[in-house]
Amino acid sequence: MKGDKIVNSFQLKIFAMILMAFDHLASYIPGMPIWFNFIGRIVAPIFFFFLVEGFFNTRSKKKYALRLFAWSLVMFAGSKFVMMAFSRDYGIHNNIFLSLAMSVLIMAMMDWTRDNSRSKAAMAGGIVGVIVLVIASVFTEATIYGMSMTLVFYFLRGSKAKMAAVYIAVSLITTMGFSIPGFITNPDFGWYGLLMFDVQWMQVFAVPFILMYNGERGASSKPAKYMFYVFYPVHIWIIYAIGYYVERDNSATVETISWVLKEYFSRLI
Repeated sequence: MKGDKIVNSFQLKIFAMILMAFDHLASYIPGMPIWFNFIGRIVAPIFFFFLVEGFFNTRSKKKYALRLFAWSLVMFAGSKFVMMAFSRDYGIHNNIFLSLAMSVLIMAMMDWTRDNSRSKAAMAGGIVGVIVLVIASVFTEATIYGMSMTLVFYFLRGSKAKMAAVYIAVSLITTMGFSIPGFITNPDFGWYGLLMFDVQWMQVFAVPFILMYNGERGASSKPAKYMFYVFYPVHIWIIYAIGYYVERDNSATVETISWVLKEYFSRLI
């Protein structure tokens, strides 16, 4: 219903960025509640959804892709510097910019293949190109999840109901699908094993928020446009550095800081 579409792009991205911060707190600071990771599962679908929307509305798909690739290099270089400055047992694995950039290339190649479908040679080359890009994208941060989101949002953009149904089905197949054999054959696996083997299935809960999108851009100033590009790497670097200082202190300090953060964020919720 029209009345149910109550949030614009800017508002939904702000919401996703808040949940993203929770997710990365759990990833890089010891002792954070596990549910921080759970609520973070709905972030990527929201940004991949808007990636597809942006692809269809941008004036230059080439600049769109180049901008994302450029930021992926910024993320890579900055993360290397932060990891050298704050050496920990594990590094920063995040670089969603590369996954998003690959998705733009996949969509651009699919568009090119469709536009040149009269030529069998071009059609064949385009199909091979899409397959190669899809395989390559699986090796980026978003893996098969980001690639499948992109394809669902791209092909079913015209029907939100179909898009939601197929997205949920694909999400459950690509996550729980791998744990079903264990659920069936191993009595000890149980429902807990089925649900916790890959918590990425919780990305299905992004659907209600996506369906609330009213098609409006919201704030459109330059700071608003580049806010996510800046926020994503900077907040990860800061959280990673905080985690470094938490880890280097004694366990009592770790427990105290973890408790304070838990209390603070539980009150926000």
